[in-house]
Amino acid sequence: MSSYFLRPLAAVGIVLVCYVALQVLAVFFFALVGIGYALLPSFVLAVIAPILLVTRIHSPSVRVTLRLLAVRPAPVIFTIGASFSFILLQYNVAGLLERLFPMPVWIQDFLLEMTRIRNLAEFLRVAGGVVLAASVAEELLFRGFLQGSLEAKHGRWPAIVVTSLLFAVLHDPWRFVPVFFIGALLGYLASRGGSIYYAMVAHAVTNSTSVAGRNIFGMESGAELALPAVLMPIAALVFVLSLLGFVRTAGAETRAPSSPPG
Repeated sequence: MSSYFLRPLAAVGIVLVCYVALQVLAVFFFALVGIGYALLPSFVLAVIAPILLVTRIHSPSVRVTLRLLAVRPAPVIFTIGASFSFILLQYNVAGLLERLFPMPVWIQDFLLEMTRIRNLAEFLRVAGGVVLAASVAEELLFRGFLQGSLEAKHGRWPAIVVTSLLFAVLHDPWRFVPVFFIGALLGYLASRGGSIYYAMVAHAVTNSTSVAGRNIFGMESGAELALPAVLMPIAALVFVLSLLGFVRTAGAETRAPSSPPG
């Protein structure tokens, strides 16, 4: 009888291979089509396609294994509220860390150029690459493929912690702490809601908020995106109420079986 999930060590290995392939392809497409248009094909070829293929080979149900399951409107609304308020709070942490451990200037310039929007074409490539492709690919890879494997073996919270640690290490070492907690929120939304789509929505909200801050308000760093102290209790209240609303409306906990029903 086939298992829905790979062994955790095998899943970690595949995640690392996909991540290395992502860097290699990103460099290739940067040279081929430029910095702005490299993310979408890189994510599709290095992450989305391989994860779907590997899951299709070893699992009797791609939808169950990766939690590609239906969502409901109310939890989605609360997901947006929770992720938006949480990312605003996390920028205060990112701003503090940026002062203690400044990101190299060349990386800051690289990120700014990758998310800069000056015309419709740049809006479409940022929306398609930074917001859509990144959210879909990273959630399939981390909260779907990896966390699902760990959760089937070790339970929810160990899986969320380990996945978030790897997500933070690979994603942004200069802002390890805020990225870790964002990953933990995404992991909880996927696990508690029973669908990876909640995490994808939340991930898209966090990326969109960062892009909007840089382009609409001319902010270039986490320190500039930090909330004024007077607004932090409001954002915290919105986050708590939204998360409670999500828990209440997302329904009973769901857990994918480790093997198909008899």
